[in-house]
Formats: sequence, structure tokens, C-alpha cells
Amino acid sequence: MNKLENYRPCAAATPVTAKLLLLILRDITDDHDQIIIPQRHIAEAIGMTRKTVSRNLHRLEQAGVIAIEPLYSEYGGRLPNRYRLGGNQNGR
Repeated sequence: MNKLENYRPCAAATPVTAKLLLLILRDITDDHDQIIIPQRHIAEAIGMTRKTVSRNLHRLEQAGVIAIEPLYSEYGGRLPNRYRLGGNQNGR
């Protein structure tokens, strides 16, 4: 597969910030193409606001490029989301 194919999934209608976010997620995911990380940590690392990161993660989800899975503790408290590359094809 051509390495440029990696950039095609969100090429059409997503802003540059969403594309940057996708590349960062691809770089930090595990062997199963997933990661559990707070949006705040992503925002701090790349110099964006948490709101901008959140908005662009949801754009990527709507484009079917990633899946966002909310996680909760055993007591019902919110944990950081799990992000899976490949969107709905990875079991969501």
C-alpha cells in the first residue's frame, strides 16, 4: 500500500486541524490502533484548546475515520475516552 493512502480517509471535508489530529493519533496508538488519553493531554501537547481538540475528534468520528468510546469507572465516574482508528470497522 502506498504510504500516501494513510492521508486519504479525511482528505475531503475536514479542516487541517482535524488532519493534524489524525496524524498524531496514528503516531501514538498501540498495536491495536487504539489509545486511551484525555483530550486535555492532546491539547497541551500540540498547543490547541481542549475544545478545538474535541470538535475535531468529533469531525473525524463523523467522517468514519475514528471511533470514540466513552469509558466509565466501576463507580460511574467518567474516564478518558478510548479512540480507535478505522472508525466503525474496528468493532464499534
